[in-house]
Amino acid sequence: MVVSVKKILKYICFIMIGLSLGYFIFNNKSENKLEEVNEPKIKKNINTLSMMLETGAGSGNYEMTTRSEWPTDGYIFNTTLSKCENGGELSWDDTNKRVLMSGNVSDKCYVYFDVYVPPTVVSDVCNGGETLSTCITTLSQNSTSSYTNIYHHDSALANGAGDNSYRYAGANPNNFVCFGTNTTPCPTDNLYRIIGVFGNQVKLIKYDYATSALLGTDGDYKGTGTPNASYYKGSLTTINTYYWNKATSKNTWSESNLNKVNLNTNFINNIRSEWAAKIAETTWKVGGNTFANIGTQPAKTAYQNEIVSPVTTNTTDGATESSAKIGLMYASDYGFAAAQSAWTSNLYNYDGGAIKSANWMYMGIDEWTISRVAGDSDYAFLVGGDGFVYLDYVDGSSGVRPSFNLESSTTYVSGSGSANDPIVIN
Repeated sequence: MVVSVKKILKYICFIMIGLSLGYFIFNNKSENKLEEVNEPKIKKNINTLSMMLETGAGSGNYEMTTRSEWPTDGYIFNTTLSKCENGGELSWDDTNKRVLMSGNVSDKCYVYFDVYVPPTVVSDVCNGGETLSTCITTLSQNSTSSYTNIYHHDSALANGAGDNSYRYAGANPNNFVCFGTNTTPCPTDNLYRIIGVFGNQVKLIKYDYATSALLGTDGDYKGTGTPNASYYKGSLTTINTYYWNKATSKNTWSESNLNKVNLNTNFINNIRSEWAAKIAETTWKVGGNTFANIGTQPAKTAYQNEIVSPVTTNTTDGATESSAKIGLMYASDYGFAAAQSAWTSNLYNYDGGAIKSANWMYMGIDEWTISRVAGDSDYAFLVGGDGFVYLDYVDGSSGVRPSFNLESSTTYVSGSGSANDPIVIN
């Protein structure tokens, strides 16, 4: 039987198509393939790849795995160890979460992944010499709030301030700073804590209540009181208390001797000039708002009414801002210092055990905030000894914890931020 040349060619074409289809299927069985950088359409067969996973954090021991997908959670690509036998180079495409290979020849490659432990404290990301604000933001950006207790209050953060700040929140974050001395270990009276990073400045608040040795016995000094051991978290045997404004009994911050004498004269003089120079002149929001707009609102709404849109109602100077180095906490500062789960609760309800036990700023003594209660001319906001945000007459007395912003040039020297190993600054 004579077979035409045309039929022979047709058979050959069918055979070639079948072989090509089989080759394509064979080379696309695995999801875990190396992508050629120079030849993006070529996929390396799984038989040319060995994936090695570290057995434990920092162990340096690796085991081969047969998993079919690149590890993305809990591991990080090891650039140094990952290599190919015939000169191919490996890299990690973080956008698409895959390994890339540069090289156009078939190669045997070994891909190594280390166990990834997210940084938890500033000493994990800074060696010394960096600005403190950079260390805190870098730590936040390279980890998660579950590890650092730092929350980035951008527009995506649920119930946050939305001011792009970085704030510490929760029961006991590593946010201690030694301020006012170079003594080691840092005396308790020199411990401060970081409220957060605002712009490029780090805002601190004194860890325990200020004594008369720091704020003086003039100005708005009232006297001493004995802390309630059931609530108080500090180590003082007596608490020095101060009026918010005894002289005029008005809730206008510019008239307050606590502001003018105790905080911005005595405090500045008693910490010595070298440390006072590290404190930035700050524009404090002092207009406040009504109790209904701050006290009975969650932190996010309180922030808007206290910081973004303060009022001048019942002021004697018509001012919503005051420029000075030293101030006090805002009511919203206290609100956002609690665990994120509390941010939907009204500040007046922060006396609940679950909330105050998970708020690092709560210290257990009545203490002043800088914010006035605008519904009257003689009330200011305070944090009650049992944890809620309330109000009192400005000629009543409470504890005081000075707050201030560090100059943006302040640098990190050392320290993890724990109470026993506080951050040292320069």
